[in-house]
Amino acid sequence: MKKLLPLLMAFCLILSLCVSASDISIIVDGKALKSDVPPTIVEGRTMVPMRGIFEELGASVTWIADSQMIRATYREKIIDLKIDAKVLMLCNVATGEIKRTELDVAPFITDGRTLVPVRAISEALGAEVGWDNDTRTVTIKSAK
Repeated sequence: MKKLLPLLMAFCLILSLCVSASDISIIVDGKALKSDVPPTIVEGRTMVPMRGIFEELGASVTWIADSQMIRATYREKIIDLKIDAKVLMLCNVATGEIKRTELDVAPFITDGRTLVPVRAISEALGAEVGWDNDTRTVTIKSAK
């Protein structure tokens, strides 16, 4: 039995590492969001393709290649993110207020898509974000 326990523990560890993050679902205002690059979890944060989330919430997205920056515009808000930088800059054009938010995980590029922490970007647009660990589902309710 003593020899079986370490073997069983190793098997469970390998199995947990093999579970794909692609089983994460994203629901925006009751609608399932599909993406060509699946969401993934990095350091406890759910990372999603930025363009899909922002456009589903009604924002326009611009890629600024020379500085590897992403800019999203939504109503009176402008959100700037830079690849490999743990900072989200939020500017309210109407008030002139600029807010800097430190991110736990920096945006990164995978398979030609920019992945960003879903909670940070959604909340920057005023949306409510929830996580159901049992179903591995992120729910986003936009600020209408």
